[in-house]
Amino acid sequence: MNSSLNIHPDFRSIKGRALCLKRVPLALMNSLLATVDALHRRKFKTIIQVKTIPGLDGYRVPLLFIRPENLVSPSPALIYCHGGAFVVKHAPQHLENAVRYAREAGCAVIFVDYRLAPKWPFPAGFDDCYSALQWAASNAEQLRIDKQRIAVSGDSAGGALAAAAAQRAVHEDGIRLCGQMLIYPAADAQCRRPSTSAYANVPPFKAASSTAMWQAYLGHAPSAGAPRYASPIDGNLSGLAPAYVELAEFDLLHDQGRAYAEAMLATGVGVELNDIKGTVHGFDLLAVESGISQAAMQSRIQFLRKMFAA
Repeated sequence: MNSSLNIHPDFRSIKGRALCLKRVPLALMNSLLATVDALHRRKFKTIIQVKTIPGLDGYRVPLLFIRPENLVSPSPALIYCHGGAFVVKHAPQHLENAVRYAREAGCAVIFVDYRLAPKWPFPAGFDDCYSALQWAASNAEQLRIDKQRIAVSGDSAGGALAAAAAQRAVHEDGIRLCGQMLIYPAADAQCRRPSTSAYANVPPFKAASSTAMWQAYLGHAPSAGAPRYASPIDGNLSGLAPAYVELAEFDLLHDQGRAYAEAMLATGVGVELNDIKGTVHGFDLLAVESGISQAAMQSRIQFLRKMFAA
């Protein structure tokens, strides 16, 4: 089937891999990623601080506080939740992208190293991301950030975490975010959209199961229902901050991301939708030098600049 899809040449060499949800191999992979990420982080040692903050349930949440050179205080801030199907640690390119957002959009970035499923099912990872948002808002003066210019962002599973955090911020704590940047987000735990099955074998996926991903995150089958803030499309979308929603055309998450964008629009939320043709899930991480990936990064940075200047 993939040969019949009009995938751009820049992304045709991306290999498909099955996502392993078995605890021991997953733990080994995440341990390796943690080592790689720590080594990679050294290249940014002058602008990154490793911090731990108090979480909602007493857990100490690790995060990376990125403050680029010559940033004027008080600065905007971006809370970033990385992708990885709720079960995988961030890759080096996630950090590279976050540093670009910081430097080119002129903001501090709070990069959350949240707890991962299936060891830590919902709400652990979500609580960690929301704790980072609360911490930023509560300690804005000390962190030299502008409380009125805080945005949230995330890619893939991180998009679900960021979208849910935006909902909770406005409806529970009255935190007025200036924007939300959602990059090929997971948005619907019920997996009701055609792309879920249509693109399950399009790289970087191989026999991917969105249902299995959500089950790992929720701790039970999605058909049993999702608790509040777990499945963004089932939440209260009124009053949310303006959103940038980026989609990859041949992505099993494509249709739920589009549905979420359309649902926000229906409630009066301003949405900038960027549905990028010829792309696959994670294209910007896996083919960094592609002109399409670079254009997507520029679209994201322009959105952030616009939100931070408003």
